[in-house]
Amino acid sequence: MKVLFVVTAFYPEQAIGSIRVTKFAKYLHKQGASITVVSLTPPPWAARDETLWFQGLKGIRWDTIDQSKFFKNFFQRARVATIGTGSAVEGQGAHHVGWTLKPFIRQNAHLVYTLVKAFDWTLRVRKHVRENFSNGGFDIIYCSYPSLASPFSGIMLKRMGFGKRLVIDFRDPVAPTGTGFLNVRRWIQKRMTKAADLRLYVSDGVRNTVVGAVHEAQNRTINNGYDPDDVLGVEPLPTSDEAPHVLSFVYTGAMYGGKRDLAPFFSAISEVIRKSGYSSENTVFKYAGREGDLFRKYAETCGLDDRVIDYGRLTRTESLALQQTADICLLATWNSNSEQGVLTGKVFEYFMLRKPIVAIVGGDRSGSEIARVIKKLNAGHCFEDAEPDEISSLEKWLKEALDRKLSTGKMPSKYTESVNDFNIEKLTANLHKELVSLLEMRSCP
Repeated sequence: MKVLFVVTAFYPEQAIGSIRVTKFAKYLHKQGASITVVSLTPPPWAARDETLWFQGLKGIRWDTIDQSKFFKNFFQRARVATIGTGSAVEGQGAHHVGWTLKPFIRQNAHLVYTLVKAFDWTLRVRKHVRENFSNGGFDIIYCSYPSLASPFSGIMLKRMGFGKRLVIDFRDPVAPTGTGFLNVRRWIQKRMTKAADLRLYVSDGVRNTVVGAVHEAQNRTINNGYDPDDVLGVEPLPTSDEAPHVLSFVYTGAMYGGKRDLAPFFSAISEVIRKSGYSSENTVFKYAGREGDLFRKYAETCGLDDRVIDYGRLTRTESLALQQTADICLLATWNSNSEQGVLTGKVFEYFMLRKPIVAIVGGDRSGSEIARVIKKLNAGHCFEDAEPDEISSLEKWLKEALDRKLSTGKMPSKYTESVNDFNIEKLTANLHKELVSLLEMRSCP
């Protein structure tokens, strides 16, 4: 089987999208597939994630293609001058009451920028492939969203005859909400789903948002996962001597300007401290990422800001090392009627380390996928905003955790064996089977 990856997120860029795509390439290659990668050249400010490197990279063809000079000199430079080098959604408020002009303009300007970037890179890919892949002959073209450039390029290459089947991997829906150019987003999403011979989804919730409750052969959910290779040789980040009288919480990653809302957690832990007679000094809250000020603000509302340690932005290796120091890892995501099933990639790192998890799920919809998974794995506790009465259960869980740590000096893992189902090698084996079935099914008369 010959698979062509046409993607914008790939090793060595430190980005959550790079992990899934690079791991699929790694383990499909290990399972015998012939892998070719065409990827976007990372921007000069992008951090490197060396945990993603794998030996098989030496045995595959891998071409990187940059945006055009025109795009970088005009559009990319204007974007950096406007919002910097971070994510376009970082720093934005999560909730707006009614319609306001500034978010509307920003959202639609970002969509226009994304479309221009996608068409620019697609044209660059077309030129490169015509000059360097004259024989074509790929069985599968794999592309990944969110990145319009990747599926646009994949659709183009299939029409040009460079691949037999097109696989589009949805890590997010294209049209999750009613904001922005909704009709344009829906039209793009419809065109993408129609063009794909196989549609992959990172969660059932994402699948339901994209195609509804329809169960078709072209739709398959393959979750993210963890790769045990990522922590080989990673030592816990040096910390002050906290054990056994301090319960350590760690949060690493983006908070999307408050869309990932930790207010219920800090409210609950402050109540536990107040009611139990413990001191705030029995807790510490460690953060790594771009939004340390926001994390500290959540703690400050409950008088716990002096217990926050902000490590700033870390490499993924350093982030994993920090997570290893945690008694409990914090997770925040959302689940709503308009955007379901946000299984943040960070949770799979917590699974890999077998760390107890406290998850806070915002949004107006209960019964989130992350809550079901945490319960199934006995991985910790999940609180959902849609069920505010459950705050007492969160307080109870945190009280028991604090009691246990202060009395025994430890916070044991209670994971079930089902956590092994999220090993990315096992998940990629399932993907390999799907690709084989796709080719066999389509080859039948």
